[in-house]
Amino acid sequence: MKLKPIMTGIMAAVLLGAWSSVEAARVAKMPVETTATNANGKAEGDFAAERLVEKAKELILAQEYDRGVKMLENVIDQYPKSRVRYKASLALGNHLLNIQKYNEAIHYLRGLNDLNKPGTELSGENRDWYLEAQYSIGMAYFNMRQYGNAFTALRAITRDYPNTVWANQAYYYIGMCHFAQKNWNKVIESLTMVGTFIDPDSSAVEYTEAGRRFYVKSVDADIPVLYQTGNDIKLQVSTKNGDREIIICAIVGTKEGMAMGSIPTAAGLAVTNDGILQVIGGDVITIKYYDDNTEAGEKDVLREKTVKVVSTAQISFTTGTYESQANAAYLGQPVFIYVNDLDRDASVAADKITVRVVSRYKPEKDESLARSVDTEKLILQGDEREYEIRDEATVTLAELGTSAVHSGRFGGSIMIQSLVEGVPPNKSDNVLTCGMDDDIVAFYTDEMNIDGAVRRDATATLLVVGEIDGRPMVTQNVVFDPVVKAKKQIVEATAYLQLTRIFKSMGLMKNAVEKANQGMERVQDIILAKTPIPSRLKEEAFQIKWDLQIEIEDFTGAVATCQLFSRLFPTSSFADEALMKIGMVKLETKDIPGAIKVFTSILSLPNSQAKAEARYRIAEAQETSNKSIAMQTYKQCAEQFPDSEYAGKALGKLADYYIESKEYNKADQLLEQIFQDYPDASFLDSMLLKWVIAAYQMGNYDKAREKCTQLLFEYPGNQFAAQAKTILSKLERKIKE
Repeated sequence: MKLKPIMTGIMAAVLLGAWSSVEAARVAKMPVETTATNANGKAEGDFAAERLVEKAKELILAQEYDRGVKMLENVIDQYPKSRVRYKASLALGNHLLNIQKYNEAIHYLRGLNDLNKPGTELSGENRDWYLEAQYSIGMAYFNMRQYGNAFTALRAITRDYPNTVWANQAYYYIGMCHFAQKNWNKVIESLTMVGTFIDPDSSAVEYTEAGRRFYVKSVDADIPVLYQTGNDIKLQVSTKNGDREIIICAIVGTKEGMAMGSIPTAAGLAVTNDGILQVIGGDVITIKYYDDNTEAGEKDVLREKTVKVVSTAQISFTTGTYESQANAAYLGQPVFIYVNDLDRDASVAADKITVRVVSRYKPEKDESLARSVDTEKLILQGDEREYEIRDEATVTLAELGTSAVHSGRFGGSIMIQSLVEGVPPNKSDNVLTCGMDDDIVAFYTDEMNIDGAVRRDATATLLVVGEIDGRPMVTQNVVFDPVVKAKKQIVEATAYLQLTRIFKSMGLMKNAVEKANQGMERVQDIILAKTPIPSRLKEEAFQIKWDLQIEIEDFTGAVATCQLFSRLFPTSSFADEALMKIGMVKLETKDIPGAIKVFTSILSLPNSQAKAEARYRIAEAQETSNKSIAMQTYKQCAEQFPDSEYAGKALGKLADYYIESKEYNKADQLLEQIFQDYPDASFLDSMLLKWVIAAYQMGNYDKAREKCTQLLFEYPGNQFAAQAKTILSKLERKIKE
């Protein structure tokens, strides 16, 4: 037997520690596609775009969502040929995902599909961006309970980029989609694959993160044999520090020839055979396995792998206990600084490190110049004033712990004092001088981290809000702003839409119409507004209006609203959605030629994401009058859009047609393709029953029994289970004859 262990500590590093390194790579590697470049070969305009993206991310992190979103939208609009737009689209899409605006998030995340051009292989930063976008799209569909669309996005990752962190994450949500649909066997199958993939190009394969769970993966075709014979797959793990433990691996699946094991790690002195791998700064983990039977017939061949323990530093401002995060700094009070970095644990004594701390501010703007600047442009671009350092100091942090210290946790503090007008700060003392609204920034250099011996600067920022004052204060904010007014009207209209749906569900149509009219009054003000407001607000107003009209069954009005929207916003993310709504309304009102015409117009849109559904709906419309032509359209849908959820549905329609037409051989071949290409389709239970029927009619009773047994095993509580049991008993008797 030849065992090929891929034994690394990377799973903890990849799944839990790679985010910081990925972000660092994104900032460091930003090539662009414009012609004007500086001496370093980088496009001049893209520096401004990158600054805007970073500023926008800071604003969003600080919960200043409106300003951050406007900056990201500005980058996307103003830099259409720069690669920075992908970074902006990804940041904006993820933000919208976090605030549960899923459709808008999907629109921006789909902008990264341009990276995956036919005939090119994605790598590096492009691959990271594209896969993160696909994963986020899958999460958005999952949260909207559109599991078919979620499967499409997530399976594209596991199929095309299996050895990536995104494949591990995708398998988890594939499992959760099946869980929501109560497909228990598929849940187990998908969740079993979580954490089993390793990116061979990642630098993290050489390192493991201290304090994180340490994972080991072994691959060998003989592993299933070991499992069936009841033999454990044991690995010996030891550290340079002297700890020794045994890991018993569990087989992953029964056919893949893959086994995985894990053990928790913790900072501290070695305690052997306690089930925890204790590590200290600079430690090395060695994994050993004695292969009892190699391909060449050798016995007890040592397989060995070493992994270096590293710590990706984290720095933060905390309360005096170093346990919870500090929210603000106050004049006349100390600020406490905490660093977690096991790499700096060099001895049994309490080691020490230093961090640089500065107070910084932005100088006042020239008011006369500010009045001459376009306010909207200033809001979009942000405040470009450079920070100036007010005061700085070096703070020594001591390792936290008692007796033999190997915690890798360091803490210390510095007092901050109020700025005295006319007195310059003393930069050589151990006190930090600050003014109101200053930022206090702590800098720490991380020399060793999950990327290896790559210098990384970790920072933490804290705002000075003044002195501690418990007296109550009264404030009042009155804003006369058309944008704020539009947002208020959208909130109110959305509430009226919900009320309309509630009254309609109760059968109180008169009340539903009343609330719908009130909602339409709100959005009509936005649609007809002459003052400049963001187009996204007008788009949202149109959406609410046609939703209100559809709820009160004013289909003619809904069609007119959608048509007006399509003319005003031909390139909008909602244009194809508007046309789809028009087509569905026409289909519901039995206007088949009109529906087909609208769905066909979607196919002519250059960037529409609804083309697969449009082709499927055309076939549905055709099916009402000419089933044969409809089947050809279903086939076109599957061939033109193989990665769409509608491809599987279209093939399912074809399978039904072949069985109804008694073309059982064609049905059998098609069902083979469906189960191979669409393992997550929601209709596979019914397809298995159809397969049983097709195989039986072909006289292939063994195959019919196999598919019937599969149906009962994979869908035991399904609506088809009782029928399958009856068929199975008949098949058993038939086979015995």
